[in-house]
Amino acid sequence: MTSLDLRSFVFLAALQCVVMGTVLLGLRNNAHVPIPGPRHWGVAPLLALVSTIVYGLNGELLSVTVGNGFLMGATLALLAGTKHFLGRPWRWRPWLTLMAVCLWSLIAFTVIWPDYRARMLIFGMSMAVICAAHTRTLALYSRGLPSRLMLAAMGWQTFVLLARALSTYWIDSPSTGRFDGGSLFQAIYIGTYSFSILVVLVGAQLMVNERVREKFEYLATHDDLTGVLNRRAIVRQIDQEHQRWLNEGRGYALMLLDLDLFKRINDTFGHQVGDQTLIRVTKALTQGLRNTDSLGRYGGEEFIALLPDTDMSAALSLAERLRKMVEQMPRSGDEPACTVSIGLTVVQGGEKTPGAVLLRADRALYKAKDAGRNLVAIVR
Repeated sequence: MTSLDLRSFVFLAALQCVVMGTVLLGLRNNAHVPIPGPRHWGVAPLLALVSTIVYGLNGELLSVTVGNGFLMGATLALLAGTKHFLGRPWRWRPWLTLMAVCLWSLIAFTVIWPDYRARMLIFGMSMAVICAAHTRTLALYSRGLPSRLMLAAMGWQTFVLLARALSTYWIDSPSTGRFDGGSLFQAIYIGTYSFSILVVLVGAQLMVNERVREKFEYLATHDDLTGVLNRRAIVRQIDQEHQRWLNEGRGYALMLLDLDLFKRINDTFGHQVGDQTLIRVTKALTQGLRNTDSLGRYGGEEFIALLPDTDMSAALSLAERLRKMVEQMPRSGDEPACTVSIGLTVVQGGEKTPGAVLLRADRALYKAKDAGRNLVAIVR
């Protein structure tokens, strides 16, 4: 393998990585949903390309400082992207401190005590620390094939960096060149980084695509304002629960909830306060329901709750608890008081579709409204 071959391989690999990084930046800009991480992932190959270009220039000190600095920056950007994507805390300061100490040490062993082996040991160990942190983050907090692909690449990269750094005093001399094509170990070391960053970017793109799909699926089934199921999604769940009732005979209850005098809140305090009231009520209802229950926004200020495997007695007790929770919601500032009327029913034998159940729940809600509001009414 010649020196030109190794330089060409690294440069072509860097160009491939830049293409992947550009795709990641494009996904971030066109996703229409906030996804943390792709910006850092997309910048990383650009930094790596600058590093590759600097490495190809003449000047040992230039490559030691600027080239290695950009390479460490690319590796840190990959780690920062993964941390942000997985929702883990990230601080630049300790890593930039490591980078500064590493680069100053490299300058010392270039200008004051010229020794390639010392530089290889310091830089290899510093890079291994970054890659090991990346590997650990992926191992602890990520799931799925794309993340396992990234985990394998970063784990292998960490191993190669450690092996190369610790073996430098056996296989190198003080004057070894950074693109020494005669060294198999050097070729593996340089080639591994180029391949690893490409694999990491492929995994990152797959993870972003999966996150975008999940985000759009969520938006398609949930209400924008309150975050609970939208009308289509909750009706679909009711249909499925009714089918289970027909197949297995396991009953369910339906609860229609309507905020009392909500128009007055909007007219008096404004629609923004009205929206905040809907959000507060939704939080109270969500906290009061069981894990097996489902809550959806049926329209405007009206909500519907599906209570699987629930008879009238249990449903009535739960409905009364929800009513009290809304009535006793803590308020701050000028937030208006709010109450809720609840109509309740359970599925009856012989009902082929949930339409009749929904109709009874609606009748029960009007019954609660007519009786003075802030009440629970039932229709059997």
